[in-house]
Amino acid sequence: MIYNIRHDRGLLAEIRQRIIEEGTVSQGWGGGENGELDLRDPGFVQSAYDYYDLQTTRIATNLSRMRDFRDGDILVLPHVPEYGKVSLHVVDGDFPDCYEYEQADATHQNHRISVGESFGLDGQISVWNVELRAYHARLRSLQLPVLPIAEFEDTFNNVIDEFQDNQHVEFAPSGLDDFLVKAATGAAKSVAEQMLAIAASGGDISFEALCERILVTNGYRIIARHQFDGQGSDADLVCTRARGELSRFETGDVRLYVQVKKHRGETDVYAVQQVLGMLQGQPNADGCVMSASDGFTDEARELANNHGIVLLNGLEVCRLLMPMLSEYLQSE
Repeated sequence: MIYNIRHDRGLLAEIRQRIIEEGTVSQGWGGGENGELDLRDPGFVQSAYDYYDLQTTRIATNLSRMRDFRDGDILVLPHVPEYGKVSLHVVDGDFPDCYEYEQADATHQNHRISVGESFGLDGQISVWNVELRAYHARLRSLQLPVLPIAEFEDTFNNVIDEFQDNQHVEFAPSGLDDFLVKAATGAAKSVAEQMLAIAASGGDISFEALCERILVTNGYRIIARHQFDGQGSDADLVCTRARGELSRFETGDVRLYVQVKKHRGETDVYAVQQVLGMLQGQPNADGCVMSASDGFTDEARELANNHGIVLLNGLEVCRLLMPMLSEYLQSE
């Protein structure tokens, strides 16, 4: 199996150093110096929920996926060794043999997974390489710490095969991508301005209707609109999608709560809090904020990261919209 592993970006140097010196991939939410949050403890999820004063069990439940690690599994670490790069690491042993709990770690990276081989630690694999294009397009939505990405298994196995044939191989940014990035960014900025000119909600032409169309086009089914819990939490759109569409190893449906915001500047933490409240008692549900703004405040990003909630700003919404626009192009 292959997994995407998310980390605190402020600790990337330490994570890389541990891989080199100790042969272990470290993961956070381990309790720091006195948390005693060992994954082998059957009560780990509840203990982590209590220790970090989380509002849902989403992060703790997701971290428990590391119990599924088996010898030979591939761990994909985006932005390790640096932003825009990716490295690959092969698990050494089945859980719990591949796992160690570091009793005291001030960075909270107490969880350690033994790896036998690593590829790309010197920055040889760029997410802008054409071979990784599909993975890079999905990366923004892979927000939880540990997620299976079976659909990219062949892609990364091919990368590893290339390294084993030639240790000096490099997956550099594809040349044409530089031009395409500039062209796409310019087009997206133009579309973002037009999004800000339409109504926030109501009627056929609104930002909320646009977000709904994007979700439906990406395989979601809208099952409710403007759902409230009566205590300040709400979701503008409630959607479902079959898990099997994303991974052949998972069945059932996933529920997604979406909060839509249309304004300039930055979206604040309240939007995240609204979604988070809807996730209470639903550890298997997902949350998302789709905003026409330039970005999100630091507080909003921190809260979203802590609970695996996806944040999409105006340009990122445009990124999802762009493939749809080609259907409406008319020749003169």
